[in-house]
Amino acid sequence: MRELAGLRVDPFRREVHRDGRHVALTRKQFAVLDVLAAANGGVVGAEELLERAWDENADPFTNAVRITVSALRKRLGEPWIIATVPGVGYRIDSRDATDEGTGGG
Repeated sequence: MRELAGLRVDPFRREVHRDGRHVALTRKQFAVLDVLAAANGGVVGAEELLERAWDENADPFTNAVRITVSALRKRLGEPWIIATVPGVGYRIDSRDATDEGTGGG
C-alpha cells in the first residue's frame, strides 16, 4: 500500500482512493499511477513510464504517456497532483493542495 498526497494506491487489489473516495482507473492509468507513487514524489521520465507501464514493443515516439497522464489527472480530479517537470517527466506533487502551483502542467 502506497500513500501520498491524499492518495492510497493498493497494487495488490489494484485499487486507488483519493481523499477516501474510490477512483476507477483503466489498467494503463493504474500502471502509470503505481510507477509514480512508487517514486514517492521523485520525477519519473516519460521513457521510464513507457518501459514500466507498457510492453517492450511500445513505440518510444508515441504520445501515449502524455495522453494517459492527462486522462489520469482528470480521473483523480482537482486539485491536480500529477505535476509535469518540463523536459524531465512527471511526479506526484505531495505539497499541501493550498500551495501555489500544486500539480501544474
